[in-house]
Amino acid sequence: MELRHLRYFSAVAEEAHFRRAAEALHVSQPTLSLQVQELEKELGVALFDRIGRRVRLTQAGQVFRDYARRALAVLDEGKAALGEIDGMLRGSLSVGVVQTVNAYLIPSVIARFSTDYPNVRLRVEELAAAEIESGVLDGSLDLGISFLPPAHKEIESERLFEEEFVLVVPPAHRLASRDRMRLAELAGEPLCLLGKKFCTRRIIDEGFSRAGVQPTVVVEMNSVEGVLAVVEAGGPATILPALAMSRQPLKAVRIDKPTPKRTVSVLKLKGHAPLRARTVFIERVTTTLRAAKSPPDRGTVHPRP
Repeated sequence: MELRHLRYFSAVAEEAHFRRAAEALHVSQPTLSLQVQELEKELGVALFDRIGRRVRLTQAGQVFRDYARRALAVLDEGKAALGEIDGMLRGSLSVGVVQTVNAYLIPSVIARFSTDYPNVRLRVEELAAAEIESGVLDGSLDLGISFLPPAHKEIESERLFEEEFVLVVPPAHRLASRDRMRLAELAGEPLCLLGKKFCTRRIIDEGFSRAGVQPTVVVEMNSVEGVLAVVEAGGPATILPALAMSRQPLKAVRIDKPTPKRTVSVLKLKGHAPLRARTVFIERVTTTLRAAKSPPDRGTVHPRP
């Protein structure tokens, strides 16, 4: 088995199409097909079901895909490590970030990192927490910024900070004058929240369950910006992490008994090869956090730089 076999197999698995995979690899389609056939012959199993012009991974192909990804990721890490011997950051870095953190923290980190280290090809994906852990495990992500605790023991974590959730309302809302309120007081209050697939929503639902009441969710959306736009337009209130605020003035009301909260952390694969670009990126994240201003106890929430 040769390296090109793994790269060709992974490309076809990604594209689910031989012609598109061949174009992505800059090889001819017959060459690509032959290489995949050689790999299947060596492994003794069919990796793809051919369905007309499209292909689909067999059960064996699905199993082998994860191992191929890990092998290629380790080799790419090795190339990056060799490239850093001369003291310069170079190569590539893939980072997965949960949506709410990406909205208020990562843009400034990316801007400064890419300016200071132009030889590093940076890829940042906004993903759900489960997708980030999967990416860290299979090697498609060098680094994840998600929540504690990770679901897999193969992943190591480094705590960044803990943040509280707040009630977010427009200035004219009847609750805008409150300093704080108990979560149980929101029983019956119409809310606009992220969908149930998001960790943020699960934390909110768990908080309501602990308070002994049910949230009244009248709108569900799949983005923080969308939720805040609804609130800003005078729609239902929402609950979000205190730092994930709109670019327009809104009111933040502290919540207690209980206070929904979460711990944001860096996720890495245990035993990963040293990679200076990853270390420097983490350092930039922590530096940005230290420089960030604390959210106000109450009142107008303004855009964060």
